[in-house]
Amino acid sequence: MKPNDAEALQKELSILRQKYDSLETDRKHLKQRYDVLKEEYDKLQQYVAEIVRPPRVEYDGGQFLEPGGENDFYTGERKDILLSVLEDALSSMKKGSRRYDVTASVLAANGGGERQKQREKELKSILRGYVSMDAAVRNRLQKFGFIISGTGKHYNLVYFGDNRYAYTISKTASDGRAGLNAASVIATLVL
Repeated sequence: MKPNDAEALQKELSILRQKYDSLETDRKHLKQRYDVLKEEYDKLQQYVAEIVRPPRVEYDGGQFLEPGGENDFYTGERKDILLSVLEDALSSMKKGSRRYDVTASVLAANGGGERQKQREKELKSILRGYVSMDAAVRNRLQKFGFIISGTGKHYNLVYFGDNRYAYTISKTASDGRAGLNAASVIATLVL
């Protein structure tokens, strides 16, 4: 190897080391910039996720609504009643209003008041064509939740034994619509 060749290689090596040092410095700066941008990206992802999926709102006691002093006569009764009330009220609300949107959202998330409608249909089915309190009608009313007692010309129907929800029905119907009329009044009282 000639001295000129060694000198040229030394010079080339020095230039390559400078380029390497420069690239290493650039790499460190780019890595720092990447870390900053990655942190920003993660924060934006979290923000977008919160917008798309609003957090569950916790209230006192961790519940959406306080249950009040009434107990369910059957599992989920109070919820069914409230959803049914909300569903009825929704039709009188202005579409696109905040009240409408919140109510519709709660109904959609909870399945609406379908069970109450089913119970009303069942009550009408029991009392449709009511002529007298035969064993089949008595049994179905009892399964529905009524305690039945009779004195004189009438039966007293008490919903789940709570005297606030009592209805008097004739032992013998006066006309073919008496049962459906009674079902409508009872449904308003207990459902």
